[in-house]
Amino acid sequence: YQRRVRGFQTFQHYSKRINLSTNLCGETLGAIMARTYEEVETDTHIAMGLFDRDENGLITIDEFHETFRQHGVNIDKEELSIAIESVDQDGDGAINFSEMLTIMVRMHKKARENQDLMQVFKIMDKDGNKRISRSELKKALKLYTNKKVTPEELEAIMNEVDFDRDGYISFCEFAQCVHLFK
Repeated sequence: YQRRVRGFQTFQHYSKRINLSTNLCGETLGAIMARTYEEVETDTHIAMGLFDRDENGLITIDEFHETFRQHGVNIDKEELSIAIESVDQDGDGAINFSEMLTIMVRMHKKARENQDLMQVFKIMDKDGNKRISRSELKKALKLYTNKKVTPEELEAIMNEVDFDRDGYISFCEFAQCVHLFK
């Protein structure tokens, strides 16, 4: 299971780097999240066309690797192999349309989850500077838990969530923390 999750995360991470998941056909993330299943299916055809270099309906490790490389994304073939294995339902070592559709649906679902998280993050980020301060965190915790947070508790939370130790919680840190507790 962990290997499958890691494989999907690898696809998601590198696909974002070539704007596959967040900017298909020049559209914004919000537009992609409003998509119907049929539109995701259309996006899957576009993605297949991008990666399936020999147009045989299958995307091999070499085709993924070359496409990523051409878009300036350096990815280790072993990592790519794990990613392919995570969605390769028929075990042929390549990704077909159905398997690519699985990837795209997962990416679509993940984008929706991130949009929801962003809304919560914006509510907590009172000054709109794209980061949550100790003060904002303290106010949010008091509001949503109806308890006064002690300085020690606040410091413990910041130590857990503020991965880069800059004294603020970025959206990335916030999202990672939320996903850890799912």
